[in-house]
Amino acid sequence: MTTFTEDHPAFRVAAARRILAREGCESRVAGHVSVRAPDRADAMWVSPFGYFDETLPSHVIKTTLDLDLLEGDWEASPAVQFHADLYAARPDVQSVVHTHSHWVEVYSCAATDVGYYSADSCLFHDEQVHYADDGISPPVHGPAMAAALGADRTVCIAANHGAVIVETTLERATVKAIALETSCRAHVEAQLISGKEMPVAEIVRLKSAYEQYFIPMMWDATYRRLRRSDPDLFAELDG
Repeated sequence: MTTFTEDHPAFRVAAARRILAREGCESRVAGHVSVRAPDRADAMWVSPFGYFDETLPSHVIKTTLDLDLLEGDWEASPAVQFHADLYAARPDVQSVVHTHSHWVEVYSCAATDVGYYSADSCLFHDEQVHYADDGISPPVHGPAMAAALGADRTVCIAANHGAVIVETTLERATVKAIALETSCRAHVEAQLISGKEMPVAEIVRLKSAYEQYFIPMMWDATYRRLRRSDPDLFAELDG
């Protein structure tokens, strides 16, 4: 039986899923969170199907990028193949988060970039790309999304579906998924009252501060809250 610590990739993935659920990014039983395996670049730890707020470290599995099981109790679903494809295409990517959260799903129908209607949206300046199901490939097709993301974009909005965030850390991917949900809501609701976007110069200034301060502080704060709200998550820790 695997011994879990707070630094164990499986625990971190489970914690990220709990945080996403608590911050309004629950995606019913769909959506996945993964991290590249620290001990080998050609493997990943990935979450199962299920409600985000029920995820435990023991539910998370380790697979190769060919989806061969290395650790865990269930076989990887073909639905997580695009995670593996993104890791293979982007050596810089260490975490992938895929959500169908409410406002992201609503806004994905627009097929346009999320606008700068809130401070959170600064994180998506020069970060967004779009992907649409062609009816032939899988609904989230890894090679096509990797091509759209290119070498440095981090947010792929899948039309009428949801979003995929790729990042250099699990913390960054998780917080950006939360910020994307709030930004999509701000965009939709601001347009109902003919709201105006923030100036790009202000967005650029804010982005630097958000990346330096907001992302780590948001992760730390939401993680602290898990200690109070989700004792079953921490019950699987060794000792």
